[in-house]
Amino acid sequence: MTAPRHERAASWQQAVAVRDEWRGHGTASGPTEQAAAEQALTELYRRVGRPRPEFVWVRSPHEAQPLVRHLPTLEDLYLWATDPPPGRRAPLASDLAASLSRLRGAMDDRIAPPLFDPKPPKRDKGQPWPNQTAEAALAYGVPFVDIVRRHVREALYTSLAHGIYLPGKRLLGGPSPVCWYGQQEAHWIAYYEVWRRLGLAVYGTALDAELDGWQALARSAGWFWPDEQRCVISARPVTGTTFADGWTIPTT
Repeated sequence: MTAPRHERAASWQQAVAVRDEWRGHGTASGPTEQAAAEQALTELYRRVGRPRPEFVWVRSPHEAQPLVRHLPTLEDLYLWATDPPPGRRAPLASDLAASLSRLRGAMDDRIAPPLFDPKPPKRDKGQPWPNQTAEAALAYGVPFVDIVRRHVREALYTSLAHGIYLPGKRLLGGPSPVCWYGQQEAHWIAYYEVWRRLGLAVYGTALDAELDGWQALARSAGWFWPDEQRCVISARPVTGTTFADGWTIPTT
């Protein structure tokens, strides 16, 4: 029993390193790597059957708004999914969202409980695991997948979504056109990278390449708004959450 317990603890320490690495990417400021971002986005467009778009760089999400107001909102995409107009192609945003959903689902299918997990404690059906620190959860016997989900993906989502991009969206006002958050996609990227880095999930060549593409975007740029012929991309903030045009996302 000692060896599996030690392996669980060692694996968690590696997971913490991945989480902290991606927290750094999600909160990074400074120069934007335009060439890397454009290459990754070109590949995303190719996967949903579109040619390379024109790339338009802006200094902040605020500066992007006049250029993206015509793009569909989440409500528009929902209406398209539930009652698509006959004979019309789905918007690129819809195809990209579906592609990302397929990617995550396929990676989820390749994650299995690791062999070092002990038999979990009994609990009532549907009852969540206690809200504990990661260390307490390890000692209690919570399955490793639940620990990684709560203390990597959910922890990063709290800091990057609730702490940065959701306040930013509220500041911009609504209804907001659909966009992706570049570096602040790090919460889910880190989760899947943990399993790959630890050798506890083998995604395969195609899925690895897709995950690598999203990682390249998160390392190189901020929010982006894809359209059929043009993709608007925001540079990262120059410091903290303040962008080059002076627009600032308030943080608590």
